[in-house]
Amino acid sequence: MKQIICLAVLLFFSVVSYAQKDSDFYKHELGVSVGDTKIPPVEKVNYNISVSYFYRPVKWFWVGGNFINYFGDKIYYYLREYDMNGSFNDFSKSKTKNCAVIAPEIRFSCLNTKSVILYNALSGGIGWENGFDSKRNEYPKQIPYIQLTFLGFSCNFGKNRNIFLGGELGIGFKGLLNMHGGYRF
Repeated sequence: MKQIICLAVLLFFSVVSYAQKDSDFYKHELGVSVGDTKIPPVEKVNYNISVSYFYRPVKWFWVGGNFINYFGDKIYYYLREYDMNGSFNDFSKSKTKNCAVIAPEIRFSCLNTKSVILYNALSGGIGWENGFDSKRNEYPKQIPYIQLTFLGFSCNFGKNRNIFLGGELGIGFKGLLNMHGGYRF
């Protein structure tokens, strides 16, 4: 059993090293992504939009950052205002919780071909929330942000293969599933 595991690891690293050499790559990447977010104790799925920039000093390592805007729950408030004579007026208000995050990110690509790139990523930073929640906590407040991408991929298109579409499977503030697209130069 140990021999099979060692052989599989050796084969994996030889494939990865073969995929990393002897081809040009674009050093800059601009991207836009949409993800789903479910942060406890939120019961429903919410969405976020992010804009990112990455720089690749070597083919397998990327460093960059994200600006993420999370659109949270919409909370409805019902207010009653009383006059001096005992009459009252009812009002209703709604407010959506939003969160903006600025987060650096690093990526490690394990497969680089002209058509497909597979990678893992780690991102962390600080988010600023505004709005109210169901417990009537007041905002703005700062929250920690972390995103761990287990598997990310991008499929390259175009004449120069510098336009890409892809997705990510991860856990964190950007969501469990994330779809992205962009341009490399």
